[in-house]
Amino acid sequence: MIKNLISSFLNLIYNQKCLVCSCAKTDELLCKSCLKDVHYLSTFPQRIFNSTEIYCATIYQSTIKKLIQLLKFSHKKKASKALANILFEYFKRLNLNKDFIIVYPPSFFVKTAQRGYEHMFLIAKEFSKLTGFNVYKDLIIKSKPTKPQYKAKNRHSNIKDSFKINQKYVEELKDKNILLIDDITTSGATLEELIICLKKSNLNNITCLTISKAGC
Repeated sequence: MIKNLISSFLNLIYNQKCLVCSCAKTDELLCKSCLKDVHYLSTFPQRIFNSTEIYCATIYQSTIKKLIQLLKFSHKKKASKALANILFEYFKRLNLNKDFIIVYPPSFFVKTAQRGYEHMFLIAKEFSKLTGFNVYKDLIIKSKPTKPQYKAKNRHSNIKDSFKINQKYVEELKDKNILLIDDITTSGATLEELIICLKKSNLNNITCLTISKAGC
């Protein structure tokens, strides 16, 4: 009760508002109305590529679309926590019953410097707090710049050979279960490239999990 009173008092001082609609009807990151706009997909894999299951938590629309855009383009870092919470809610439904290490598609270092942070690392870090799984930030390296996938005419050729695996971790992780997370999948080109890259380094126990799925 005391904790709730303190939270309400702080929200009054700092004018806590919903990240998506900016209403003041919440003491959380998202109001109930915006949370209702999050529709979880089936717990069956959306796709299987190279013996790797790919799960997508939601559709890239409404609340999810707004949160991802706020994080990537408007420097609203709190959106990473909201997105991680949504991803975790779906992850619990999968009942995978495994211990994982978390990896994600990194940005090219110039892009990270321009933005001031790596948006997928922020999501991975928040997701790690919820699951207890460790994030391996430096396992995957973005070795060359690419166009944003939504701007590329051919997503597969755009992303091809743009990632490398940090070999110093391979021996340590070769028998680990790897959870590869991302914010959006459309054609699946990025995930496919990463799966190929990881398996070339004998990191074979991979499960893919994205926050959202968009149309091609």
